[in-house]
Amino acid sequence: MSVLPPTLRENRRYVLFRIITQVDPTQKEVYRSMADSVAALFGDVGAAKMHPAVVWSEGEYAIARCTRGFELSLIAALAVITKVCGEPAAFRSIATSGTILSLKKKVVPEIVDDTTYPGYLCAGKKVNNLSKENGHRYLTRDDIIKE
Repeated sequence: MSVLPPTLRENRRYVLFRIITQVDPTQKEVYRSMADSVAALFGDVGAAKMHPAVVWSEGEYAIARCTRGFELSLIAALAVITKVCGEPAAFRSIATSGTILSLKKKVVPEIVDDTTYPGYLCAGKKVNNLSKENGHRYLTRDDIIKE
């Protein structure tokens, strides 16, 4: 069987998303969560038309592939995922593109140095982070906007 020329191949779109969870899921576990969500929302026929797949996963970021024209449906399916590996999780889409390379450029590695502190969102109104003395610092939304 010969390979189809590029002009006859099916066009695909790629979605970069962030996985917010306490566990470190593998690419296969991310795919299973995504496939379950797509099948639950759009049924087996919709999933067959969409052709969802996870093509890259590293840390808390992953890239999913789908047929062109179904990227908004894939983003909707990612948004309703609540569990991965049996643990609570949230999938947040960041960007959509036609190439994997352009999405990998958008992944920003977290650089921790002496001037940064881990931040935690608390009830959507305050940011709680630890200072050097392991004491809590509370910032309001106004403090964040000023800086």
